[in-house]
Amino acid sequence: MTDLQIKTAHFNQLYSTTQPKLYAMVINVCRDKDMALDILQKVYLKLWEKWDTIEPKENLMPLLFTFAKNKYIDELRKNKCARAATASITPDKEDALCPATDAQFNRKEYREVLATVISRLTSRRREVVKLYLEEDLSRKKLAERLKISPNTVDNHLQESLNFIRHELSLYIKAGID
Repeated sequence: MTDLQIKTAHFNQLYSTTQPKLYAMVINVCRDKDMALDILQKVYLKLWEKWDTIEPKENLMPLLFTFAKNKYIDELRKNKCARAATASITPDKEDALCPATDAQFNRKEYREVLATVISRLTSRRREVVKLYLEEDLSRKKLAERLKISPNTVDNHLQESLNFIRHELSLYIKAGID
């Protein structure tokens, strides 16, 4: 057997013995099957990438729990940032409008400006933003529906939100008249 085959066999054996317990812990904490599976995938990918530097390779559950906890915290931060950024541009939420914006726009003008700005996005980004805002889909669900990776969804959302924020700030500075 080659070194890679030995490594793969040992990793697969470790995965089959640790995955059920780790999954139970993650699902108990996050209460979301998709997020739990996403976290587990990232945890085992990280373990695979660091496999050669980890010694000893017995009893890796504490390390896996630490990886899972950190990945869960990363997911919470990412989701909080994405929701906060979305809330700042969502016209349907009264509290999402800051006082300066509220003073310059009425809601109808704001919606028109937002629709104009969104229409200037590329077709794919426009589709991602509309599904995210209007249907409130998670990035995982968006990725499945659009048949793209969750990271691509994240990139589309981040770039779109940056563009929208920038364009709205120009309207706010210039006024809409």
